[in-house]
Amino acid sequence: MVLVNIANPWALLIALFLTLCFIYIGKEAKNAYVSLVPLVVFLILLVMHGLQFLMGHLQYEEIGPILAKCLLVDFVMIFLSYISYLWIDDIEAKAKKKKSIDDSLEWFWKKV
Repeated sequence: MVLVNIANPWALLIALFLTLCFIYIGKEAKNAYVSLVPLVVFLILLVMHGLQFLMGHLQYEEIGPILAKCLLVDFVMIFLSYISYLWIDDIEAKAKKKKSIDDSLEWFWKKV
């Protein structure tokens, strides 16, 4: 069984750096699809870690806590990627003068 340990500090630092790079490139290019790449990758990792937790947890007791940490990191990175996707989608809509279906982050920016 292949275990992608994203909870490892170095792997987490690299994943965060790459996510921030994709967010920056998407913001500069005003293209929301660029910022969608990390979201899809972390969703795939979440499914993979979830299946490994359900299937392999009973066979190998030492990987249970590691997979639990990986699932937590996956959820946090999905949240970060999703918020950045909404933000860049709003930037793209304003730059191209498109009407956005909804202003998903307006509630957030009013409180900040």
